[in-house]
Amino acid sequence: MNWKIGRPMLSGCLGSIVAAAIATVVTLLFAGTTPSGNAAPASKEALEEIYILRSIREPHEPVAGWCSSGRTGFEPFPTDAERFFSFWSLELQPDGKVADTKRKRAAELRGCFGATSEPARQNFYAEIELGSISFRGNGECLAVGIDFPDTGLFPVRCQLILSGLPTTYVGGLLTTNTITSKARFGGDTDPAGYTQASIATIRLWKSK
Repeated sequence: MNWKIGRPMLSGCLGSIVAAAIATVVTLLFAGTTPSGNAAPASKEALEEIYILRSIREPHEPVAGWCSSGRTGFEPFPTDAERFFSFWSLELQPDGKVADTKRKRAAELRGCFGATSEPARQNFYAEIELGSISFRGNGECLAVGIDFPDTGLFPVRCQLILSGLPTTYVGGLLTTNTITSKARFGGDTDPAGYTQASIATIRLWKSK
């Protein structure tokens, strides 16, 4: 007799407990937390922008005096000092391998080059337009090989410390992994089969 009376009472109690537990979980979830009370970590605002682009040297009529020492901070080469490059976005596979090195035109660079006391090292100045912003950079390029990885190819690395950015930025850095060849312009090397000229990384650091 007691068992028959106690069973529905027990079922009623369990039902009340389960209902209360469900209500508590739902309340906590809608409050933006979990039953353990551990709040989800707040997302932090990124303090930099990163661009990975491919440059191609384009034919460009130089402007007399544009590469002056007053602008660049160094004496430019007597000839072929001023050079113009288009920058293109890349398409990457999930593993990071590049599938397309010329997806969409994204930026342009107008640069000046000049000799240093080391034949393999060049002074480098540039003015860059990237989307709606423009800025400049000062730095250098260094030839790191001759006739490598094939005869007529010259691997080079360049870097520019960036300045003249909008006030929302504190500065930036541009670095390149470059191959030049006997083909002065365009994206195809001579000898063929390589990507000309640079794969560049631009990092822009924001003001806090």
